[in-house]
Amino acid sequence: MPTINLNKWILQDMTGLNEQELVDYLFKLKSEVSPVSQDEYSIEVNADRLDMLSLGGIVRALKGITGKELGEPSYPVKDTDYVLEVEKVASRPYALACVIYNVKLSPDFYLKELIQFQEKLHDTIGRRRKKVAIGIHDLEKVEGKIIRYAPVSLSTTFIPLNQEREMSVRDVLQETPQGKQYGNISVWDSNSPAIMDERGILSVPPVINSDRTKITGNTKSLLIDVTGTNFESVMETMDLLATALAELGGIIGRVKVRGMSVDRSPVLRHTSVPFSLDDVNKRLGIHVSRDEAINLIRMMRMEVETNKDLAVIVPPYRVDIMNYTDVAEDIAMAYGYDRFTLESGRTASRGSLSEKSEIYRKLRTLLVGAGFQEVYTLVLTKSSYQRGEAVNIANPISVEYDSVRNSLLWNSLVFLSNNQHSRFPVRIFEIGDVVNRDDSKDTKYSNSTRLSMAIMDSRVSYEMLQAPLHEVLLNLLGVAPSYRRFESDIFMKGRSAEVVVKGETIGRLGEANPELLRSFGLLYPVLLAELDLDALRRVM
Repeated sequence: MPTINLNKWILQDMTGLNEQELVDYLFKLKSEVSPVSQDEYSIEVNADRLDMLSLGGIVRALKGITGKELGEPSYPVKDTDYVLEVEKVASRPYALACVIYNVKLSPDFYLKELIQFQEKLHDTIGRRRKKVAIGIHDLEKVEGKIIRYAPVSLSTTFIPLNQEREMSVRDVLQETPQGKQYGNISVWDSNSPAIMDERGILSVPPVINSDRTKITGNTKSLLIDVTGTNFESVMETMDLLATALAELGGIIGRVKVRGMSVDRSPVLRHTSVPFSLDDVNKRLGIHVSRDEAINLIRMMRMEVETNKDLAVIVPPYRVDIMNYTDVAEDIAMAYGYDRFTLESGRTASRGSLSEKSEIYRKLRTLLVGAGFQEVYTLVLTKSSYQRGEAVNIANPISVEYDSVRNSLLWNSLVFLSNNQHSRFPVRIFEIGDVVNRDDSKDTKYSNSTRLSMAIMDSRVSYEMLQAPLHEVLLNLLGVAPSYRRFESDIFMKGRSAEVVVKGETIGRLGEANPELLRSFGLLYPVLLAELDLDALRRVM
């Protein structure tokens, strides 16, 4: 979970809480406090509460949970003459901006805290700047009212943050630590996205800002830009920044936007999430009244529509509230988990194995009794081993594991290939899942459980595997399986069959095709069998 550091004296002053009260109330909000030094707390914030990654968000939440302030705060918002013109930027098409007046960045803690919030958003909702990147500028150093977001040539020059000389964008990407780390994210067709004013570049998202508009302890007003690859995330990030600064006394200035689906930024979006109080009470196991539920929700700094049906008005800073289960969790936090009573268990029966586990255990016992040794292999395997359609991994860590197995046979052959020096015969089996094409599923693929058996010896015959398989199935099912002629490029022609039980085909077996053996580097003949255990269970 993300961790932020805050000055404990400033936090205590803003909330009116002493140290123990801060620890207790933040614990109610799923956050844990640890002292870092005499003046500083480290607060571990739950990953879904992006609003609490800032001082403003923490203060707002604490004022609510303590009952000092209820409902959504009313932040001052005014329209400005600033205009953001968004042109076509292929690599990061979305951008929003806003102005914040009356910010406080002195003493240094406030400046440090703002940069910390920026970086935490980069790491969480921003996915390390791949999805969202934030630029923060001193508004008084911005020239003109028109802000442009457009691609620029890599030869365009500016002075990057904390540098003393003018550099081209190309040099910034190649020479600075930020350029080396983030430069490959956004360059497209020899161009890089840039935020610009009348004088030139303010920032090169997602890499670095210009030194010209660097913020300091004397900065009183900010221009904030947020760019990214997903409009929803860009909008939420901008709303989080604006409301967190407004909580500390900032005044939100809305910027006109051209070239996007919205005409003003920040959007400060509100959404409505309806919920049933009966459902919430049932889910939580409590009995709060309608008025009490409304008060609890307002303690979590949200408002409630109180028509016939209840609905939470989700403020722009609570991007984690998506459905009624989130509302129920907030009601539980405000209610207090320490007020929940424990109920004794209602189940008196003993636990037992599922039918599936019982069958697999019995099958394992029978196979071991038939002289086979169980092996376990990985679900991921090399795509070149597989025959037929398989799920390939888009970004595999290794080419050895770049696909999901569609059969257990391939891993059995790999195992045998690696154990040709062992004492013959080598008799193995494996029970595991495979993934195959299934057009009836939303994902077009489904899992199924298989059993594979394999025998490697200097000389083999079909009966060497068919006989133990027949005996195992007869003991397991109580009926003898039958066999039907079957041809496949996996097996030698005339030396393979389907396994049939009660009229349903449950598997196949035979002597492996020499070409298949050569592709796995096998020098000895191999017998293979594979059963569909889902089909086997259906006929039991």
